[in-house]
Amino acid sequence: MGELLAAVLQAGGFSMTGIRQKEKAGEEKTNTGYGGSCRLPEQEQMRKYSDAFYGLARLFQEMPCQKERLGDASLQTVFQDARDLVCSRCGRSERCWGNDYFASCRMMYEMAVQAQEEGITAELVQEMYGQCGHADEIAAAITESFARARAELMWNNRILELRTAVGEQILQTARLMKGMSESFEEVSGFHPEGMKKLKRNLGYLKVRLDHLRVFRFGEGRTEIFLTLHALRNVCVSAKTVAEILSDACGETMCPARDCQAAVLAERSNFHFVPDTKYQLLCGISRMTKAGELVSGDNFAFLQKDTGQVVMSLADGMGSGMGACRESEKVIDLLEQFMEAGFPQEMAVRMMNACMLLQDQEQIFSTIDLCMVDLYQATCDMIKSGAAATFLVHGDEVEMIETDTFPPGVLWQSDYESVHRQLASGDVIIMMTDGVLEALPETEREETMKELIRKSASPNAREYARRLMERVYLIQKLQARDDMTVLVGSIWKK
Repeated sequence: MGELLAAVLQAGGFSMTGIRQKEKAGEEKTNTGYGGSCRLPEQEQMRKYSDAFYGLARLFQEMPCQKERLGDASLQTVFQDARDLVCSRCGRSERCWGNDYFASCRMMYEMAVQAQEEGITAELVQEMYGQCGHADEIAAAITESFARARAELMWNNRILELRTAVGEQILQTARLMKGMSESFEEVSGFHPEGMKKLKRNLGYLKVRLDHLRVFRFGEGRTEIFLTLHALRNVCVSAKTVAEILSDACGETMCPARDCQAAVLAERSNFHFVPDTKYQLLCGISRMTKAGELVSGDNFAFLQKDTGQVVMSLADGMGSGMGACRESEKVIDLLEQFMEAGFPQEMAVRMMNACMLLQDQEQIFSTIDLCMVDLYQATCDMIKSGAAATFLVHGDEVEMIETDTFPPGVLWQSDYESVHRQLASGDVIIMMTDGVLEALPETEREETMKELIRKSASPNAREYARRLMERVYLIQKLQARDDMTVLVGSIWKK
């Protein structure tokens, strides 16, 4: 995005000096709520980055809006082109644009109105012959000039569309930085007795604690960073350190996904997070459209250190390699956004902006996101053009369906979000539209619910396989479209 941003700024004649001058004059004040010297240096630096990006985003928001119709200046150009092409060769030109000036203007205006709406009709040309002997030539000249002006209008709107998309990306980046700077704080210190216990127990294992920092993120979630090194060439696993840390702080901790596996002689940093109360078991089953080599559907499972699991599913429009490439691109970008800490809704808005920046002849792809919090057993779903999701709670099956467009179709992001509280044993079933469209159109919802009940299994992978088999049998072993089923079952540890 950096190269694109630089090119857009250069094309628009902007300078960083102008950006800094306008930063302070915007509507959104980003310095409210920052404490100044009491904040961590990391937070303060993040706030400065956020302010700079907010100022840059406001520049793009202040750019001209798109136009649906030609303005007065464009219409005047259309009239002048017709005069230069036809009237300049006519012997009555001085009279038409002298004594009959207003009548001539009215004639051209009526032709321009028709050209702009539905095209100049033969009836209007015939009517104008009483006033001008070259009415047909005037009509042809106005039609041609209007087509050029219309093409220029569409091109200018496309440039504005791209600038809007870039501005949206910058704005979402600013919001993310601001949220990050406000979402964590450093706890003043570790409990003295706990610190003594931690150092003593680590000492028994010949591990020295060099540094400790405790942070509180979001809704009170504590994360601990330790700097450790081993003495006398011993090797202690990070899981063993987590058990010692849990005993010292009174909360069950576990190594984060990015944490080093063992404490060695070299000094290293270790990251520990609270252990989750629930676990999510995931399964997948796929079927490629008959006659195609690859599926146009793509999926991903992402487990974050924040105790959240993200299930994502993208369905490229159509089938084959083109649809596969598009859906794969969407999944890769979503994974990067979610891994970087973007909230779901922000990630979808960024995806919409990215899709708008592509070529006009793109293949669209749907977005289906489901984020499960393994601390609270909650589920947040975001759908952008995606097929229905089914939530199973005991014998009850709920169908969650939205009416939205895929990203990149509309200027503004079109998505719907749904929040649900889960319980141990609940099952989330996501699928592409090829699965639902394989069922009888008049009773798809009830048929799918019945198939889900018959396919129930405590094993998520087996659950997905059984469901796909039943749908495949309904299609008489001939898949009419790519089909993908994702299953996630949540269980208390």
